[in-house]
Amino acid sequence: MQRLIEQPAGDGDVFAGPGRVGRVHYHLSVYRQFSDAEGEPVPGHIEVEGRITPIDVSDLIETNLERSELTLHLADGRALDFLIANEGGTIRSTGRGLHQR
Repeated sequence: MQRLIEQPAGDGDVFAGPGRVGRVHYHLSVYRQFSDAEGEPVPGHIEVEGRITPIDVSDLIETNLERSELTLHLADGRALDFLIANEGGTIRSTGRGLHQR
């Protein structure tokens, strides 16, 4: 069973490796997996999905759609490794969830 545990939103920078590719507005939903039997969190299992809207580079989504992994640097100092899922700016985390930069 998944539970929504956080919904961070704000403006952040997107990186492809060490290079900045643009600034975006983001709205994320962070889900934690819980054991159905005990209602306890499953260690390390967090999924993040959401949407980004480019602020300063209008073709950021089209250029990177379903390509390589990108990293979003959130306003609160955390980071998210993700892929762009569609032209509408939907994103999905690629494994680590939110982590410290």
